[in-house]
Amino acid sequence: MYPSRRAGVSCVLLLALLLPVLLLSLPVSAEAAAFPDTSEASAVYFYHLESQRRIGAKNETERYPAGSTVKLLSGLIACERLQGQLDETVQITEEMIADSTGHRYHMEAGEIYTVEQLLYLAVCGSYNDAYDTLAYLIGGGSVQEFVNLMNQRAAELGAKSTTATDPTGIADSSFTSAEDLFRIALSAVQNPLYMQICGSEAYDMPEGRIYNRNALVSKATEDRYYNPYCSGLTAGSTTLGQASVITLAQKDNDSYLCVVLGARDESDEEGGEVYSYVVANRLIDWGYDNFSYLEVLTPDTVVCTLPVTVSDLTDSVNVSPDASLSLYVPVGAEVGRDITFSIRLMYDELEAPVREGMHVGYVAVVYDGEIIGTAGLYTAGTAERSSFVSQLMKIQSLTKSRKVRAGGIFFLVALVGWLLTETLVARHRRHKWDKYFSRKIDMPETLLRRRNPPNGRK
Repeated sequence: MYPSRRAGVSCVLLLALLLPVLLLSLPVSAEAAAFPDTSEASAVYFYHLESQRRIGAKNETERYPAGSTVKLLSGLIACERLQGQLDETVQITEEMIADSTGHRYHMEAGEIYTVEQLLYLAVCGSYNDAYDTLAYLIGGGSVQEFVNLMNQRAAELGAKSTTATDPTGIADSSFTSAEDLFRIALSAVQNPLYMQICGSEAYDMPEGRIYNRNALVSKATEDRYYNPYCSGLTAGSTTLGQASVITLAQKDNDSYLCVVLGARDESDEEGGEVYSYVVANRLIDWGYDNFSYLEVLTPDTVVCTLPVTVSDLTDSVNVSPDASLSLYVPVGAEVGRDITFSIRLMYDELEAPVREGMHVGYVAVVYDGEIIGTAGLYTAGTAERSSFVSQLMKIQSLTKSRKVRAGGIFFLVALVGWLLTETLVARHRRHKWDKYFSRKIDMPETLLRRRNPPNGRK
């Protein structure tokens, strides 16, 4: 084999060995975080709590049958109203459970329960007769009054598309949206009692243990959907509302609120899936796999510069944030390529002296057309004032003064008036002199002699 051919073969082999390494070293595109498939659900809402950002959504403002998701609102109201009465007892009456259907604990008139037991039966076990009993108690003997409270509370939370017609959703006539459910869930996660109950895998009743109906929270419900990061909130399925789930996922220092509304429920079929759980797990895995914190700004980052006047040594100063800013973004996102800055300054220029740390504006961090963070901007240097330039500036500013301008105008008007007056007076004198001189020339010589006799004569 000829030397040149050997060299060519060696280069090809070397390139083949290095190619995988080169490919691995290429920057990962932010497109790796493309939103996952949610086709099995009518609407979804996925929100990162710590960054207070909606990470993804689908049909989030569309109004759909609420189904069992109304239990999120009724359970929250029950915990808000009864949190100081957990040890009180309630005797069940026929009126409390007269209309209870669907998934029930099979309470009977005359039985006695504590408020805490009723809350766990409702919020954890999702039993309809427990919800109806709580509605009866809080509504003052009227379930409809409790429904009115539900709609009032929804309006207070900004859930404008939500209309509830019963405490459990069993009537299948309530409506809501994924965004509304997120707003209600955001309030629910701030209620310790509600989160304690909805996040419990089980609760011991005198008759035996009950388990959480949310399969993301409890292995006993459906082991294949269990997610160790999930801690509540509620799940269920109705004919019109189909399968829905609202859950809180927590891992390390990152928390997600996940809403899946109107998903297919094929649990009656052999090997059939409940797609509300499937989509929720898909979203949660996607969030933790594809997002992380990226430091996008530091105090050393020069965002822009500002011109400086009245200084003979410095013509501009750097502008930077006063602290680091880390934001939750897709893995592989890069500043300058995927992440940009929008700057708003309070000044067009600064007049010396300029001190370090002077607040001069704000910078907004933009990803995918959305502002994901903001920071204040401050001067990162100083500028001394020049006495010579300062005097020139004073003179310049003096000439711009209204009083000086008015005085200058008055002086010009007076000067013009004086010049006009002098011109008119001079013209008048010249006119009189010319007239006098012309009359003197025309006077007869004899008359001139009389008026001006020779010397010595009178």
